Amino acid sequence: MALIGKIREKSWLLIAVIGIAMLAFIIGDLSSVGGGPQEDVYGIGTVDGEKIDEQQYNLFLNNARNNIMQNKQQQNPTQQVRFTEEDDKNAIRQAWQTSIIDGLMKKEYKEVGLVVDEYELENVLYGTNGYKPSSISTQFKDSVTGEFAPDQLRQALDQLRESPEAGSAQQYKDLMDYVAQVRMEEKYNALLTTGVHATTLEGKHEYKAKKTVKNVTYVYQNFTKVPTDAVAEPTAEEVKSYFNEHKNDKKYKQKASRKIAYFVIPVNPSKEDSTQSFERLTKLKPKFAAVKNDSAFVMRYSDVKRYANDSTAMAKPEGAGQQGPTYPASVAAEMEAANVGDVVGPYVGQNGAKISKVIGFGEEKTASVRHILINAGSPEEFDAAQAKADSIMRVIRSKNNFEEMVTEFSEDPGSVNNGGKYEKFPQGQMVPEFNDFSFFKPVGTMGTVKTTYGIHIVEVLDREETKRPILADVIKNIEATKTTADQVNSEASNYIYDLDDKFSGKSGKVRDSIFETYARDKGYSVRFATIQDEEPSVAGFNEIAEGRILRLAYDEGNKAGTLSSSPIRDNNRIVVAFIADVIEAGTPRLELVEDAIRAEIRKEKQANYLIDQMIGKEADLQALANELGAKLENEGLTFSASNVAVGREPQIIGTAFSGLADGETSVPVKGTNGVFVLRVDQTTPAEETTDYSAEIEQIKSQNRTTIENQFRSALIESADVIDNRKLRRHGIR
Repeated sequence: MALIGKIREKSWLLIAVIGIAMLAFIIGDLSSVGGGPQEDVYGIGTVDGEKIDEQQYNLFLNNARNNIMQNKQQQNPTQQVRFTEEDDKNAIRQAWQTSIIDGLMKKEYKEVGLVVDEYELENVLYGTNGYKPSSISTQFKDSVTGEFAPDQLRQALDQLRESPEAGSAQQYKDLMDYVAQVRMEEKYNALLTTGVHATTLEGKHEYKAKKTVKNVTYVYQNFTKVPTDAVAEPTAEEVKSYFNEHKNDKKYKQKASRKIAYFVIPVNPSKEDSTQSFERLTKLKPKFAAVKNDSAFVMRYSDVKRYANDSTAMAKPEGAGQQGPTYPASVAAEMEAANVGDVVGPYVGQNGAKISKVIGFGEEKTASVRHILINAGSPEEFDAAQAKADSIMRVIRSKNNFEEMVTEFSEDPGSVNNGGKYEKFPQGQMVPEFNDFSFFKPVGTMGTVKTTYGIHIVEVLDREETKRPILADVIKNIEATKTTADQVNSEASNYIYDLDDKFSGKSGKVRDSIFETYARDKGYSVRFATIQDEEPSVAGFNEIAEGRILRLAYDEGNKAGTLSSSPIRDNNRIVVAFIADVIEAGTPRLELVEDAIRAEIRKEKQANYLIDQMIGKEADLQALANELGAKLENEGLTFSASNVAVGREPQIIGTAFSGLADGETSVPVKGTNGVFVLRVDQTTPAEETTDYSAEIEQIKSQNRTTIENQFRSALIESADVIDNRKLRRHGIR
């Protein structure tokens, strides 16, 4: 019995049963499944048309949950750990992935004729006849030597197998299955990697790719620098022609899916709903004003248990993206005229109805600046950016044209359309160097600042100090009553009736426009959710609402243009939805990829524009860079490099090694994100050698790792997997 206890002491090993080595992959969603149609074609899901074993899935799920809990306990041995909702989501993903790969791998083993017989299993368990003992086996060690003790393992397994205790026989079988499973996987991996080979020629190429250096100079101009009016927008004919030529490209291939359009009506508490909270706060107001221990009062009476008497409790008027405590315009005048000890309210503010006691005041310092950012990352880029910033600043001082230079040179998308301005931001909001210049340099100062983003030209426009109240808040939650929710639901029902009338006799595309216009006229924004047929789910909704949306998408007879028959309740909001599109797998329709195609055509036109600007001017790269306001880069490149100074531009590396001799310059070349002209200044060849063994081993190791890491993903990608758990749960199929 002691030995049986020892195996049970290692219960975390038994929990793994059959799928431990596969639990690293993550996809999937819900755990439990329910009833479905009478003819259960899909079960919880299918792989290549075969139903996934639901009992096996549940076993994997239990294993995953137990493993997660065991790991948390091992990592926090002195603490009481808790199995969270996120833990359960991870377990569900792992179990689903394991279910898929388990079925696929069993097919693979069968096709290649792999087996683990009793003889091999025995050898793997005890490490005999040249076999390495399994990881479970090596848990049994001699107490003196610390070495693997096969006799202990044998005795423990014999007693477990022969034990009359309930469940012991199943534990023994599960353990043997797991050891056999791991061994099968090892043999399959060996088959995959045995054929990995690298030739001497490959090693030589790898050696030269790493050791040969091309010192180059190049002018690079990004597509974003092309003036918007310099290239014409793609025409309908151009888009159609490009689509016909490229519609079968892999990147445009579509997965079968449903596109749901919807708008949301919030269920906000009405004035009547807030009355009760206001009445309670009105009774508390004089007590709050008289009490000496504000923190104790807040902790006792407030639904939000939060108190601070420092600057973190300093409140500001609502609006302009303010962070931290705020107060609404309705009480702004009273709040800003209050004295220490005054209680303002009741009023509706953050988190509910509240009364606020002024317990002090603070000064909020704000600064307003304008700036130009020159991006930089490497030391060389920073040097070049500093030189460019100094040059720009000299022009600004002579011409007083800061905003004009912002438009031409700034690379900060957050301010370039606002003349480079950041107005009335509080101290500590910006990165330290930018913050210090803004708050400690005299107003009117202009200079350069180096931050992690690059070099900034900063001009301090203004600074202010504003008196702000520090508040202690007693908050009472305001919940919308059923009456309020019913009123909003009735309003949403009327919207559906109106839309149904407007949809009558109209095509799908016209219905899209009707829905968009109707929502906008009512003051709502249309949102979209794309549901993949192979893995149906809708993020951001509670379970009941998600079920309603899935039913709308997949109920028999529903098609593009079908409107939800009634409003969908989702916590404190009501949803009106319809099927905007049903997308078939394979070659796309033009409208599905039109935006992407327009972007590609626009990029082609931008490239042609830049090439026209550069062609014929390749002789003097510095002059070309100055003329374009472009980057002039100098760096040493190897063929094995993945990035260059301007980012991921493999064409720059390819051009450098395309056969250009030292001193030769390329024609303008289109890259991924811009156009460049490159000159090879000097080639430093790799040292001569005949020993490429290190490179050969590196190639082999990389190829083995790639195969081991990717073959399961490749199996899944090539399989036809349908996740039916959610649809089955909601009784849809």
